[in-house]
Amino acid sequence: MIRKACLVLGVFGALSSMAVVNKTRTNNYDDLVKELEGIKDSKTDLEYYSEIIADYQSGKYRNLSIRLKGFSKKFPKSPFLDNAYYLAGKLALEEKNYKDSVSYFQRVISEFPMSNKVVAAKFGKAMAYRNMNLNSQSLAVFNEIRRKHPQSPEFFRAETEMKLVR
Repeated sequence: MIRKACLVLGVFGALSSMAVVNKTRTNNYDDLVKELEGIKDSKTDLEYYSEIIADYQSGKYRNLSIRLKGFSKKFPKSPFLDNAYYLAGKLALEEKNYKDSVSYFQRVISEFPMSNKVVAAKFGKAMAYRNMNLNSQSLAVFNEIRRKHPQSPEFFRAETEMKLVR
């Protein structure tokens, strides 16, 4: 009788621990969904930005764009937001998603005019135009870089690219 009771309690204990594991898995999935949707409140803007950098470095464009949406909703005044949009544009350009890259670069240019990424975003935008065979738009942006930013590294890159477009 005692053996049966121990066996029943042992089986019940194993089943209850399995239920805890399944509940933990469900909670982890729910937490991930909330995180990707930007609902989870515990992260700082630096933690979000670090995850965006990790997505960029691993080439996960879809993850990066989802995280960026949550990041921009939760931290619209973050000092990292301009860099996050720039990274999204750069990765979209690398993934040959030119329309999205132009959109991300334009957000950097228009929403963060004092950012250290504005000139690089202009250059990226010009490269996206060039890759879409929109040479007149590309040349216009390259000329703007040459006119407004003569001391930048992008100035020299723009001159080289202009020679290749013509």
